[in-house]
Amino acid sequence: MDTNQLMVLGEQTGTYQALIVSISNELFAIPLSTILSIENVAVSELSQVDNDDVIYLRGKVIPLVYLDRVFNMEPSPKKENISVVVCMYNHTYFGFVVDSLNGQKEIETKSLGVLDDNDFFTGASILDDDVALILNIPSFVTEEVRNG
Repeated sequence: MDTNQLMVLGEQTGTYQALIVSISNELFAIPLSTILSIENVAVSELSQVDNDDVIYLRGKVIPLVYLDRVFNMEPSPKKENISVVVCMYNHTYFGFVVDSLNGQKEIETKSLGVLDDNDFFTGASILDDDVALILNIPSFVTEEVRNG
Protein backbone atom coordinates (compact mmCIF):
# COMPACT_ATOMS: atom_id res chain seq x y z
CA MET A 1 0.00 0.00 0.00
CA ASP A 2 1.74 3.14 -1.20
CA THR A 3 -0.18 5.99 0.40
CA ASN A 4 1.48 8.54 -1.87
CA GLN A 5 -0.20 7.00 -4.91
CA LEU A 6 -3.33 5.76 -3.19
CA MET A 7 -5.48 8.88 -3.05
CA VAL A 8 -6.11 12.47 -3.88
CA LEU A 9 -6.79 14.24 -0.61
CA GLY A 10 -9.87 16.39 -0.23
CA GLU A 11 -10.66 19.36 1.96
CA GLN A 12 -9.46 19.90 5.51
CA THR A 13 -11.86 18.54 8.13
CA GLY A 14 -10.13 19.45 11.43
CA THR A 15 -6.97 19.41 13.53
CA TYR A 16 -5.94 17.42 16.59
CA GLN A 17 -3.01 15.81 18.36
CA ALA A 18 -1.85 12.41 17.13
CA LEU A 19 0.99 9.96 17.56
CA ILE A 20 2.68 9.25 14.23
CA VAL A 21 3.81 5.65 13.82
CA SER A 22 5.43 3.64 11.05
CA ILE A 23 4.38 0.18 9.90
CA SER A 24 6.06 -1.46 6.90
CA ASN A 25 7.50 1.93 5.88
CA GLU A 26 4.04 3.57 5.81
CA LEU A 27 2.94 6.32 8.19
CA PHE A 28 -0.20 6.18 10.31
CA ALA A 29 -1.64 8.62 12.86
CA ILE A 30 -3.30 7.49 16.09
CA PRO A 31 -5.39 10.13 17.89
CA LEU A 32 -3.81 10.89 21.27
CA SER A 33 -7.23 10.94 22.92
CA THR A 34 -7.46 7.15 22.44
CA ILE A 35 -3.95 6.24 23.65
CA LEU A 36 -3.48 4.91 27.19
CA SER A 37 0.21 4.04 27.03
CA ILE A 38 3.11 2.99 24.86
CA GLU A 39 4.82 -0.23 25.86
CA ASN A 40 8.07 -1.90 24.84
CA VAL A 41 7.36 -5.62 25.13
CA ALA A 42 9.69 -8.58 24.76
CA VAL A 43 8.29 -11.04 22.21
CA SER A 44 9.00 -13.78 24.76
CA GLU A 45 6.44 -12.10 27.09
CA LEU A 46 3.56 -12.39 24.61
CA SER A 47 0.75 -14.73 25.61
CA GLN A 48 -1.96 -16.40 23.59
CA VAL A 49 -5.70 -16.30 24.20
CA ASP A 50 -7.81 -18.17 21.63
CA ASN A 51 -4.77 -18.25 19.30
CA ASP A 52 -4.42 -14.45 19.41
CA ASP A 53 -1.38 -12.61 20.76
CA VAL A 54 -2.07 -10.62 23.92
CA ILE A 55 -0.13 -8.80 26.60
CA TYR A 56 -1.05 -8.46 30.24
CA LEU A 57 -0.88 -4.88 31.43
CA ARG A 58 -1.88 -3.66 34.88
CA GLY A 59 -4.31 -6.54 35.34
CA LYS A 60 -5.90 -6.26 31.90
CA VAL A 61 -5.66 -8.55 28.88
CA ILE A 62 -4.70 -6.44 25.85
CA PRO A 63 -5.25 -8.13 22.44
CA LEU A 64 -2.68 -7.09 19.84
CA VAL A 65 -3.51 -5.66 16.41
CA TYR A 66 -0.89 -6.26 13.72
CA LEU A 67 -1.74 -3.61 11.13
CA ASP A 68 0.61 -5.15 8.58
CA ARG A 69 -1.69 -8.20 8.65
CA VAL A 70 -4.95 -6.22 8.68
CA PHE A 71 -3.86 -4.25 5.60
CA ASN A 72 -2.00 -7.12 3.86
CA MET A 73 1.28 -5.22 4.00
CA GLU A 74 4.82 -6.54 3.87
CA PRO A 75 5.41 -8.27 7.23
CA SER A 76 7.59 -6.38 9.65
CA PRO A 77 10.98 -7.93 10.41
CA LYS A 78 11.05 -10.15 13.49
CA LYS A 79 12.48 -8.43 16.57
CA GLU A 80 13.16 -9.38 20.18
CA ASN A 81 11.04 -6.45 21.41
CA ILE A 82 7.94 -4.86 19.92
CA SER A 83 6.43 -1.42 20.40
CA VAL A 84 2.77 -1.54 21.38
CA VAL A 85 0.50 1.51 21.38
CA VAL A 86 -2.24 0.63 23.87
CA CYS A 87 -5.60 2.22 23.04
CA MET A 88 -9.09 2.11 24.48
CA TYR A 89 -12.42 2.72 22.84
CA ASN A 90 -15.81 2.12 24.46
CA HIS A 91 -14.20 0.22 27.37
CA THR A 92 -12.39 -2.13 24.96
CA TYR A 93 -8.60 -2.29 25.18
CA PHE A 94 -6.25 -3.28 22.35
CA GLY A 95 -2.67 -2.61 21.31
CA PHE A 96 -1.33 -1.67 17.90
CA VAL A 97 2.03 -3.31 17.15
CA VAL A 98 4.12 -0.69 15.33
CA ASP A 99 7.59 -0.69 13.79
CA SER A 100 8.56 2.74 15.07
CA LEU A 101 7.25 5.76 16.93
CA ASN A 102 7.73 8.97 14.97
CA GLY A 103 6.55 11.47 17.56
CA GLN A 104 3.52 13.48 18.53
CA LYS A 105 2.19 16.13 16.15
CA GLU A 106 -0.75 18.41 15.71
CA ILE A 107 -2.14 17.20 12.42
CA GLU A 108 -4.56 18.68 9.94
CA THR A 109 -7.09 16.11 8.82
CA LYS A 110 -7.94 15.96 5.15
CA SER A 111 -10.79 13.90 3.75
CA LEU A 112 -9.89 10.86 1.68
CA GLY A 113 -12.03 11.86 -1.27
CA VAL A 114 -13.20 8.72 -3.06
CA LEU A 115 -12.01 6.56 -0.14
CA ASP A 116 -14.15 8.35 2.48
CA ASP A 117 -16.46 5.32 2.77
CA ASN A 118 -13.76 3.02 4.19
CA ASP A 119 -14.01 1.82 7.80
CA PHE A 120 -10.35 1.95 8.79
CA PHE A 121 -9.39 5.60 8.27
CA THR A 122 -11.00 8.89 9.26
CA GLY A 123 -8.79 10.85 6.88
CA ALA A 124 -5.18 11.60 6.09
CA SER A 125 -2.62 14.23 6.99
CA ILE A 126 0.25 15.62 4.95
CA LEU A 127 3.51 15.43 6.91
CA ASP A 128 6.44 17.08 5.16
CA ASP A 129 6.84 14.97 2.00
CA ASP A 130 4.64 12.08 3.11
CA VAL A 131 1.05 11.20 3.94
CA ALA A 132 -0.13 9.60 7.18
CA LEU A 133 -3.44 7.78 7.22
CA ILE A 134 -5.43 8.51 10.39
CA LEU A 135 -6.70 5.35 12.04
CA ASN A 136 -10.42 5.13 12.82
CA ILE A 137 -10.03 3.60 16.28
CA PRO A 138 -13.65 2.32 16.67
CA SER A 139 -13.22 0.09 13.61
CA PHE A 140 -10.55 -1.95 15.43
CA VAL A 141 -12.76 -2.90 18.38
CA THR A 142 -14.19 -6.03 16.75
CA GLU A 143 -12.18 -9.23 17.02
CA GLU A 144 -12.55 -9.99 13.31
CA VAL A 145 -10.82 -6.76 12.35
CA ARG A 146 -8.05 -7.10 14.94
CA ASN A 147 -7.14 -10.53 13.64
CA GLY A 148 -6.84 -9.42 10.02
